[in-house]
Amino acid sequence: SIQHARSIQADPTLKNSRIDIHLDLLRIFNYPGSGTHNIMVTFAAQNQLSNASEAVTFSQTYRVPEGETAPVKGWPIFIGLNVGNRGVAFEFSTINVKNEGDEGVLKALESPAFKTGLNLLQTAQPAIAPFTDMTLGVVKAIAERTQNVPVQKFYLGLDFNETAPLGLRLREGNYIAVQVPDQTTIKWDGRWIYDPKLGTIVHKADSSPLEYNYLVFRVSRYTD
Repeated sequence: SIQHARSIQADPTLKNSRIDIHLDLLRIFNYPGSGTHNIMVTFAAQNQLSNASEAVTFSQTYRVPEGETAPVKGWPIFIGLNVGNRGVAFEFSTINVKNEGDEGVLKALESPAFKTGLNLLQTAQPAIAPFTDMTLGVVKAIAERTQNVPVQKFYLGLDFNETAPLGLRLREGNYIAVQVPDQTTIKWDGRWIYDPKLGTIVHKADSSPLEYNYLVFRVSRYTD
């Protein structure tokens, strides 16, 4: 069953630790246009080092038919992301790329340098800053091109504060970010479940699929 991230219990042992972030599911239910979509997904976070905080960004592209899920399960995004004492924050965005001139850029993002996820250290890495700047530059350029349509963008802060009723908690497990017209559209009270046989999120009562755009990422403890 699926709960709201406000309802779960935080794991304080993740304070000042390192975590891995993987993309487990990307659902393209209704994007602008039709047919097969070229989707650029961008993940951003702050790698919280002992004496500084470095911005890290990772982008990947997927070709997904309308109404389907991307052919991705467990893809590494950030490996060894340093979590601070207060938690961690993420930013996600998706862009539906329609401009044919950007096809070369999409192919570049499919190269090995971009496909393996970011392996992060406990000290600042000189190569991270230019890599992040380059990725952000690509994302901004594509988002502003004619015909390319930004579809989703959201910010997610996960912390350890159990007393804040509106806060979201950090612990190991899967997190689901759904694009809905209103925050009251879905009730995360056990009505929705993940069906491992179907490999998707369905309504518990009748197994009907969750008919919105969404992605699922996984938080797990980093191990050497």
